[in-house]
Amino acid sequence: MARNRPVRRLLVGSLTYRWGAGHRHKRYRDEEGRPRCDGCREVLSLRQEGAPGRLFIVFHEGPGRIVNDGMFHDGGVLRTSDRAYLNLHRPGVVRALLDEALAGGHDFASAGTAEINGWDLIDGALERLPPSDRPARRDV
Repeated sequence: MARNRPVRRLLVGSLTYRWGAGHRHKRYRDEEGRPRCDGCREVLSLRQEGAPGRLFIVFHEGPGRIVNDGMFHDGGVLRTSDRAYLNLHRPGVVRALLDEALAGGHDFASAGTAEINGWDLIDGALERLPPSDRPARRDV
């Protein structure tokens, strides 16, 4: 059952962005017809008010990459090699990821939906966070 989550607002200068974070996975039926899930990922959805484009920043699970799977909290993404961690429900983290996407050339003025691999943005986003908002890697 899907949860209705509020769309949040982020002000960046004179621009307003709407965003939300959530967990997604692929649903399918196994050989015996039982429902199964696979392909877990955390997704940050962003759109700029007044612009036609939408951006999905996606963190897929994989070797050395942990996302919410029932054992880790909702919105958390962790790279195990160096314990790089982000909480996608924190506005400062959303702002850092947005700034990384914009620096990489994303343009909300283009119609349609774009998807970016969030793992490619994690280092830059961590650097953009003020020291007080950076998680201590030993605490993750």
